[in-house]
Amino acid sequence: HQGNHSQNPGKNVKKDPGIPNLTHFKEQAKREAEQKKKRVEEMRAKQKASRQKEMAKRRSLDTFQKDVLRRQREFEQKEADLRSLEKHEQLENESSRKAYYREFKKVVEAADVILEVLDARDPLGCRCPQVEQAVVQSGTNKKLVLVLNKIDLVSKSIVEKWLKYLRNEFPTVAFKASTQQQNKNLQQSRVPVTQASEDLLSSGACVGADCLMKLLGNYCRNLDIKTAITVGVVGFPNVGKSSLINSLKRARACNVGATPGVTKCLQEVHLDKHIKLLDCPGIVMATSTSDAAMILRNCVKIEQLVDPVGPVEAILRRCNKEQHYKVTDFRDTLEFLAMLAKRQGKLKKGGMPDHEKAAKSVLTDWVSGKISYFTHPPETHTLPTHISAEIVTEMGKAFDFEALEMDNHESLSKIQSAPQGIAMETSGLTTGVGQEVEAVELEDSGEEADTQANAMEEDRDNEFGPMTVEIKTAKSKAQTDTEKVPRAPSLKEIQAVDPLQQGQALQAASKRRKKLQKRANKLATKLSDTLTQAMNFGMCD
Repeated sequence: HQGNHSQNPGKNVKKDPGIPNLTHFKEQAKREAEQKKKRVEEMRAKQKASRQKEMAKRRSLDTFQKDVLRRQREFEQKEADLRSLEKHEQLENESSRKAYYREFKKVVEAADVILEVLDARDPLGCRCPQVEQAVVQSGTNKKLVLVLNKIDLVSKSIVEKWLKYLRNEFPTVAFKASTQQQNKNLQQSRVPVTQASEDLLSSGACVGADCLMKLLGNYCRNLDIKTAITVGVVGFPNVGKSSLINSLKRARACNVGATPGVTKCLQEVHLDKHIKLLDCPGIVMATSTSDAAMILRNCVKIEQLVDPVGPVEAILRRCNKEQHYKVTDFRDTLEFLAMLAKRQGKLKKGGMPDHEKAAKSVLTDWVSGKISYFTHPPETHTLPTHISAEIVTEMGKAFDFEALEMDNHESLSKIQSAPQGIAMETSGLTTGVGQEVEAVELEDSGEEADTQANAMEEDRDNEFGPMTVEIKTAKSKAQTDTEKVPRAPSLKEIQAVDPLQQGQALQAASKRRKKLQKRANKLATKLSDTLTQAMNFGMCD
């Protein structure tokens, strides 16, 4: 055993006995170990903090610069996208206006009778002098009839006043289009409007279709028309043109919607063998018309508004504070929208009221008819400038006004008599697009006009700004040979240039010298050839 132990001394190493089991000594050793561990952790934390501080010093300026550049790029990108969208929208609106005007011209040319559909809440604001003037100027054979649609949204007394006012100019029919959703068998009431009950008017059934069909039938009989007549339906967006055609057809022959622009092109609908209807896109308002005016006439999409607060302010100016939404007293439009946004839960981050969403909700209620309003006709009637007494007399010869008045009176007998909603002042006739006539005429003026127009459009490029186009003429060879070469800059001139641009100046000087040397060699070769030819000619002599 002793031999083996001497050969392997590490085999029987004694184990560390550890801290002696003495209470006082053991507690002191544990405290020292904990303090040492704590000092090491504190030292590591200080080292880490110093490293982070040093890195922050190095990165602060670079990070700040990068952050500024990133924000600038994002801002410029948003601005560029916004300009691109506005440019695209303007081009789209411009093309739509021209296309819609062409469709309107087609309807006026093809129709024998034009039905101008008006909103009973503001009939005068839905009339367009350009439309009526186009019908009048197209000839005495074309007749214009006004259709007072949406009579269920105003009281009987207001409708009667408007019928009395409008029939001084053109035949006017009281009408309520069907609001039923099925595709076929739309209900069409035979009850006259004067005998229509409130339940009937509040239902989805059509009222006034029989009166309108009787008017068109009398027109055919009075003029002894044995063939079919064509009836065009025109008017501003959202007045119910397609709904009127569907009500007469008793089927969903045309697409309808609460937003403008549903009808894109002319649509032909045959009622029977004697009457053919033409649906037309909504008349486009003049570009100078404000957003508030277009909203008040339901002629614009809410999502296309850049500033929805302005139209809301126009609505609030026309009504009492207690009439709608039960909002307490407010000082201005923004305070009203803030109260409404808090009530409807339309809030931004941090609980801030979203004025834009609140304004769009008000405008949506206005366009959809939840906010009821009406206008009174002017107290005294005066003919518009585009209509004369002779035109009114000529237009009325083909219609029986007495029978029409009786039918309208019957259609209005049981409408509620108490006015409801906001009493507003009518803003008068609304100007439509009148400059599209020139645009249409220019399109048919030949290839030369198209070429000039394209050239003008290129010169007015919105993206690159104004451009100068220079047409270079072909130079002769002699002019090319004698073309003056710019003088190469001297060394002093190069030294006077900014040091950052001296490299470019040297490169330009070298390029000019090479060009000058090439030109000199060419002239020398030409002179040598001339002298050689002269010497050869002399030797031949």
